[in-house]
Amino acid sequence: MKTTTRLIPYPEQRAVEDVAFAQQAVPTRIFAFLMPVWRVQIKATVTEGEPYDLIDRYLERGIAEGRLRTAGELAEFFALDPVLVDRALRFLGAIGHVTVSGEQLALTDLGDRSVREKIRYVVTRQDRRTLYFDAFASRPLTRSYYDPRAVTLLEPEAADGIARGPDWPRFTPLFSRYSFRMEALTELAHHPDRDRYNLPARIDDPECLGAPDCVFLPVYVVRSVQAGHRVRLFVYTQAGCEADPELTELCEQTPEIRSVVEMEEVSARPGFRDKAGKWLEDRGISRYELTELDGGAWRAVVPASGFGGDTGLSLSKIGSFTLLHHDILHIWCPDEHVRCQALLDRADAYLGARGHLNRNNVQAHVTQLARQLDLGPLGLPDLQHMASNAGKDGLAEQLRDLI
Repeated sequence: MKTTTRLIPYPEQRAVEDVAFAQQAVPTRIFAFLMPVWRVQIKATVTEGEPYDLIDRYLERGIAEGRLRTAGELAEFFALDPVLVDRALRFLGAIGHVTVSGEQLALTDLGDRSVREKIRYVVTRQDRRTLYFDAFASRPLTRSYYDPRAVTLLEPEAADGIARGPDWPRFTPLFSRYSFRMEALTELAHHPDRDRYNLPARIDDPECLGAPDCVFLPVYVVRSVQAGHRVRLFVYTQAGCEADPELTELCEQTPEIRSVVEMEEVSARPGFRDKAGKWLEDRGISRYELTELDGGAWRAVVPASGFGGDTGLSLSKIGSFTLLHHDILHIWCPDEHVRCQALLDRADAYLGARGHLNRNNVQAHVTQLARQLDLGPLGLPDLQHMASNAGKDGLAEQLRDLI
C-alpha cells in the first residue's frame, strides 16, 4: 500500500513481530478491519480541573487556612496591590469559588475542594462534547483516540470507498447489530479512571444530543496462540505500535468478531501450503520444507544456499515473518553460521541508522534479535567479538565504544 494512503502508519509485519516477541504468542493470521465506533454528542454539567494561577491559589489558601476574611486582609498579608487582589477575587467569584457578603469573603464548596486537592475546578453548564464508544459493547475508547492528528475515524462513505478500493491491506468493515446503550453515558460519568478516557473531573446529568452515529476505526487484528493453546486476538491501531489492551479484550469477548476470524482461519488453511510453496518458488527457492507448528503457524525451513547472493531470500528474512495477504509465514534457516551473519547485518543496520546510541537500548535490541534468531543470550561484548571475527570493523568499533 502506498505511504500516502496507508491508514495505519506502520506495516503489518511490525504488529506481527510485536505479537511474537513482545506478547510471547505464535501469530497465525492477520486481519485489517474497520471497527465500528459510536460517535455520541452529549451535553452535561461538566467540572474541569486545571492548574491554579499562583495568586489565585494563595488567595484561596489565605481564606481557607489563614482565616483572612476581607480583600484588605489578603492584600496586607501577601503584600499585594489591592487592585490586583480585587481583580483576582472577582475572577474567583465568577468561577464559583468565592462568595462575598458585605466585605466578608468565604469559599464555596467548589473552592474548598479546589484548595484541598490543589486543582482549580471550574464548572461549565450545558457543556457540549463528543464521546466515542465501541459499537459492540458500548465501551468507551481511551484518550488516545481523541487526537485527530494521530487517529482517523472514518465516515461510512469513506470506509466503504476504502473497503472497495485497490490498495492493500484491504480493510474489511465490521458491522454490529447492537444499538448504543444509553446507560453507558451514566457508567462513564462515574468511571474512576477519568483521565484515561478523556473525561473531565466530573460529569453531571449527561444527555445525548440526537441519535449516535457510526464511524469506523482502522485496526490490525493478529490471531495468535499462546501457551496452553489459548487463542488471542491482539489489536493494533493508529494510536500506537503496541497492542491496545481494551480493544484486544473487546475482540476476544465479542462472538461476532471471533467467528469472522475463525471462519477465515479454517477456510484458508487447506490452501496455504500451495500458496507458500508458490511464493518460495517464485523467488528461486526450490529446496525448502514447509512445517505446520504447534498452534497452527507455518514455517518455511530454507537451507543456507537459499539466502544471500543475487537470487534467493535476503538474510533479513531469517527469523522474521512474511505476509501472504492475511496469511503468515515464518522464515527459518537451520544453519547457525548463517543466522549469525543475519544478526550482524541487522545489528549493523540498526546502529548505522542512529546518530546517538544508548547502551541499554542497543542491548535490548540485540537481545531481541538473538532470541528471534535462536542464538541464545548475547551481550554486547559477545557481539563485538563476533563482528571483529567477521571483518565488520565499523560495527565492532561502534560496539567497543558502547561497552
